[in-house]
Amino acid sequence: SWNNLTGIIPENIGHANVLEILSLQGNELNGTLPNGLFELTNLKYLFLGDNGFSGSISDDIDQLANLRQLTVSENSIAGTIPSALGLCKYLES
Repeated sequence: SWNNLTGIIPENIGHANVLEILSLQGNELNGTLPNGLFELTNLKYLFLGDNGFSGSISDDIDQLANLRQLTVSENSIAGTIPSALGLCKYLES
């Protein structure tokens, strides 16, 4: 977090499948959320707020079955919250 990172999240981030925490908030990252992000099935905490992400949140978010916290505020993400997010049974309010 808050490291002045720029650019996009690479699609191959899904290869880091042992990650439990991914905190990229407060940077200058942009682009859409790559499908590889939803391959991080061990992920419990995903913090992406305060960047320049655009697009929408994929219905594939339900693949993050262990997700407990998700932050995407302060981006340019549009669309509706996918109903698949409801399948993340550990998600905290």
